[in-house]
Amino acid sequence: MVSSHIIFIAIIIALVSVIIYQKLHQPSRSLHFPLPEWMGLHVSNNDIMLFLKGGSHHVKALVENRGIEFKLKCEPESMMGWFDMEMLDRILLLLLSDTAKRLEQGGKVTMSAYTNQQYDSISIRISDNGPQISSTGLLIVQHLVTYHRGTIRNEYYDHQGNTITIELPIKKDAYETEQLESDTSSAFHIPSNIELHVPTIDIPTDYEAGNNSIREIMKAPHSVDQEFLQRAIRCVNEHLSETDYDRQTFASDMGCSVSTLYNKIRELTGKNISNFVRDIRIKTACKLAKENPDLRVSDIAYQVGFKDPKYFATSFKRVTGAQPKEYFSQLRGED
Repeated sequence: MVSSHIIFIAIIIALVSVIIYQKLHQPSRSLHFPLPEWMGLHVSNNDIMLFLKGGSHHVKALVENRGIEFKLKCEPESMMGWFDMEMLDRILLLLLSDTAKRLEQGGKVTMSAYTNQQYDSISIRISDNGPQISSTGLLIVQHLVTYHRGTIRNEYYDHQGNTITIELPIKKDAYETEQLESDTSSAFHIPSNIELHVPTIDIPTDYEAGNNSIREIMKAPHSVDQEFLQRAIRCVNEHLSETDYDRQTFASDMGCSVSTLYNKIRELTGKNISNFVRDIRIKTACKLAKENPDLRVSDIAYQVGFKDPKYFATSFKRVTGAQPKEYFSQLRGED
């Protein structure tokens, strides 16, 4: 199986083919297609500079392993603003992954972030000394940036490299009410009090390829990271019955900002908060299916916090590669 990031990129590639088709066959119309519901925009008020610094650690390791120099500069060092952490993470992942592939050993990448004088928008500039970025790659990122109410432009200089500049609004009033993190549509739910560090049911071990396994971290000698994950799991378990327990409340209970919680979970597991929680739900569903053979798929879906069994089936297949009914039958040893 592949990681959630690879699945995401595969979906985007499929979607971009729609854009190209529209561009070729309907040149007079503006290009637009809706993103899947699970990729909806959810903005929250966080320190965007701290978020960029935290995310840069993963990128730095990626490019430096390829012999590429990476530098990050933020002005100011700290700035609160409204943005979608997961959407911005994906935008930067696509751009920087492409940059790392294009550059050879000895290449250089510089990312700088700065606000305007009114402090209501942020500019993120990524420069490299490699060959020109593909138009298809830019088209994908352009749509994601536009979806985030932003703009993007690319400048290429022969034998010098690319400079990509992204501008995003960071004021609350730039977004719709339903896109704000305080809305209950962004809440997540994890039913049952399962001890996640002692699972009894294992979904395919390779679905976490490229990520650190929570199980491996929990088996390691006691560490600050292990303690953080244990506190996070315990914190969520203490609020299992609260349907409005969202990321903001989760972070508050952990005594940190949402961006800090996001970056820490990403650092330890390779996942964003939504996928981290989703995978917990799926593991819980497998346990319930094994221990309660009479439960229907819809019953299990509701018990693990999915309001829509169809969306549960979609999420389940994205993680395991199989439909819930088929996978549960195998767990139960049914013909």
